[in-house]
Amino acid sequence: MVVATVLAVSLVLLTFLFHYAVLRWLSGGMARIAMTAGVRILVIVLVAVAAHLIEVGLYAVAYALGDGVLALGSFGGLAVTEPLDYLYFSIVSYTSLGLGDVFPSDHLRFITGVEALNGLLLIAWSGSFLYIAMGRLWPWRTCAEPARAATGKRVKGVVS
Repeated sequence: MVVATVLAVSLVLLTFLFHYAVLRWLSGGMARIAMTAGVRILVIVLVAVAAHLIEVGLYAVAYALGDGVLALGSFGGLAVTEPLDYLYFSIVSYTSLGLGDVFPSDHLRFITGVEALNGLLLIAWSGSFLYIAMGRLWPWRTCAEPARAATGKRVKGVVS
């Protein structure tokens, strides 16, 4: 259990620090690159998705090590033999989708639960970052004021 706990905490720290570095670059370092606001938003989304895939990949490597080298547990359900199988299981866990066609046993279950919590927080962090970026970069058009009579009173049938 100690090895699984150390591995899980290490993965959380590594993914949070990596995500922090990516978001810091997106908010500051990327500013040196000339691009329109629309392209900048697309780059933010694509880089955030790439960051999540790298984080999922880190957990997939941990599952492969835990299953094969560290003997922390195994997988039931569909066979997990290829690297893509570990990546698939990691994506399902990271996104909290939890299909159940592949399931861990023993101490790998603990790492899976930590990955689900970690993924939830990192996805929310990216979502809030994108929300703020959209608010600052997206070219919103101002809505037209409702028609008003010359006296400044509401026009009949128009809600303000």
